[in-house]
Amino acid sequence: MTTTTASPEQCAALRTALLALHRHLIELERRDYEKVHGRQSAGEFLQVMAYAESMRWLEPLSRLIVMLDEAMEPDNADAAEAPQVVARRVREMLKLEHSAEADFSGHYQRHFNTSPELAMAHAAVIKALG
Repeated sequence: MTTTTASPEQCAALRTALLALHRHLIELERRDYEKVHGRQSAGEFLQVMAYAESMRWLEPLSRLIVMLDEAMEPDNADAAEAPQVVARRVREMLKLEHSAEADFSGHYQRHFNTSPELAMAHAAVIKALG
């Protein structure tokens, strides 16, 4: 995604990589949450993800995925620049250093340092970014 206009294939590859990264982060959060609160059903944990303040740190990544999804819709002629905006923000968020998204960065780094699966998902996103 280094060009001015991202191809549909590049957008799809980035979307796939971001979804995998997001899924890994949710799995890590669920593991940590269940250590403290006990086993949760899928529905119970969905409620936690939706409403718990402790899960708000994932919102910036979730919003970028939604933004990319909307940009990929065939009827969305106004979203030509959205993939580039998403790519810039993702690069900034995943720098593995404290940034403007300190809440995201702190949580992300903590998980990154303890999860080889997350490191692999991170590498896939970086590859998709080009």
